[in-house]
Amino acid sequence: MRLKRKLHNSSITNLAILSVMAAIEIVFCFTPLGTIPVPGIAATMGHIPVIISAFILDKKYSMVMGLIMGTCSLIWWSTIGLGNPIAFGFTPFALYGNIFSLEICILPRFLIPVVASFFFDFFRKKVGKSVVFSAGISAAIAAFTHSFLVLSQIFLLFSGNEAISEQLKGSILTVMIIPSIFSGIAEIIVASLFSVVIVKPLNSIGRIRK
Repeated sequence: MRLKRKLHNSSITNLAILSVMAAIEIVFCFTPLGTIPVPGIAATMGHIPVIISAFILDKKYSMVMGLIMGTCSLIWWSTIGLGNPIAFGFTPFALYGNIFSLEICILPRFLIPVVASFFFDFFRKKVGKSVVFSAGISAAIAAFTHSFLVLSQIFLLFSGNEAISEQLKGSILTVMIIPSIFSGIAEIIVASLFSVVIVKPLNSIGRIRK
């Protein structure tokens, strides 16, 4: 009975935190608050709540956060961003978009908390590093993995389409991939810094998952 009550309380806590993190994710996705204010770089902070959730929520709940991020991104690219020339890479509803666009939009984002959780546990439990260090390095790895999966798939799946090159007025590599690399670097740095700053006080009050 005591174990059931403990599990019930844990589920309620996870759901409550998930709700808050999901609300933050939605705000970051659909408002300018989710944009990194760096001149000339189109980087976002939508991955931050997802990564943080991997450190404070049970794994199945953090995976839901990844799915929420992917869904929010799909909605954004299918509505607000549909007129953007690069929308084909993130929504099947855009010109030249297809089923692979759907996968590119959702799967890499779904995997963010999976990667963050894995490396957080690895550095913390196997390597014996501190919680703060483990959070910082695993956040960077998760952000890098996300950017790599998105950009590599767009290049491999769409770079041979001449119609897309005409639409972009240049190749996917020069117009889309290379500029996105700089955005990805900014997102990796921000993910690591935010994780360190947020996890440190959370760890002091015992809010980091075991």
